[in-house]
Amino acid sequence: MNDKTEPLKTKRFSILAVDDERANLNLLRRTFRNEYNLFMAEDGIEGLELLKEHPVDMIITDQRMPRMTGVKLLARSREIVPDAVRVILTAYADVKDIIDAVNQGQIYRYVLKPWSPDELKITVANALNHYALQQENKELISRLQKSLLELRAAQQELLIRERLSTLGRMAGSVIHDLKQPMSNIRSGAALLAKSNLTPTMREEFSGIIMCEVDRLVGMTREILDFTKGEIRLKLEEFTFETLLDEIEQTIKPDCDNAGIEVCRLSQPIGAIRADRERLRRVLLNLMANAREAVPSGGRIQIFAEHHSDHIALSVMDNGVGIPVEILDRLFEPFVSHGKHDGTGLGLAISKSIIEAHRGKISARNLAEGGAAFDITLPLTTNG
Repeated sequence: MNDKTEPLKTKRFSILAVDDERANLNLLRRTFRNEYNLFMAEDGIEGLELLKEHPVDMIITDQRMPRMTGVKLLARSREIVPDAVRVILTAYADVKDIIDAVNQGQIYRYVLKPWSPDELKITVANALNHYALQQENKELISRLQKSLLELRAAQQELLIRERLSTLGRMAGSVIHDLKQPMSNIRSGAALLAKSNLTPTMREEFSGIIMCEVDRLVGMTREILDFTKGEIRLKLEEFTFETLLDEIEQTIKPDCDNAGIEVCRLSQPIGAIRADRERLRRVLLNLMANAREAVPSGGRIQIFAEHHSDHIALSVMDNGVGIPVEILDRLFEPFVSHGKHDGTGLGLAISKSIIEAHRGKISARNLAEGGAAFDITLPLTTNG
């Protein structure tokens, strides 16, 4: 065994001691061999060669040595063991040596010769404890950075999945909402193909198709506006009763076939200024939701009331009601109840339309059973 090394892998830390005086090396060996793996060199060049084979945790070196000073040794050792603790021994306490050692060698401490073995042992122990904490911190930071990168990757994957899921749910909602007008267009086109139609009948079926196409265009525009977060109202003045007449005529045949009664309890409202087509779609959506929630023999009520500065409107049914757990979230996108294919996008759009009119919409369960959707609309809406 080389007399300049101690048995390896038996102690926690390794030290390289460099001094051109054999007596000093022997003193360093006696001081540290029982606690640390020890490597010894008689000059800086030999010390650098040892470092290449045996990276250490600490370097203790004399300053004044032939071929290479201790400062130069410590400076060059940073390329091999950048994190090692560096201690320099010197019998010359001049300012320049100390400044060079700090700036070039990045020393932890300098010790004046002759040194006390006990004091040097304390200095080395403190330095290596500090070194161990630094290494543990570096390892912890490295693990944290790795965990952060993994977390970011997982979040990105989750975000992509959520976007795809949202896209799928929105596509399902759009398809669900478009089915009825597309079915009406198909039926109208099939009827137009018959050869025995009178001009009046042909004009009627053509009007149905054109009306449903306009409805489709309006619905797609509404969805696009909703996804952009903007609702642009097309304000016009119309009589509110005519809108309610149209809603009732649209929904009543289907309700009659299902054995559902449609009741209208309305005070005279008169003319209002609003986006007629958008309000029509809101009311049709509420009526369609009520229709799906009400069993045969049930009832849907439309109630409208005129106040000094606003209209109060309610769509009520005696159906199954709204599950309590989603009542507060009912107008959020993709929150739905009581519909096999619905995703709740219709109610979210309805809310955005009413709020664009500076109104409010809310939902509640009725004490006697069923649910109610309440709307308030100001009588004056600025465009």
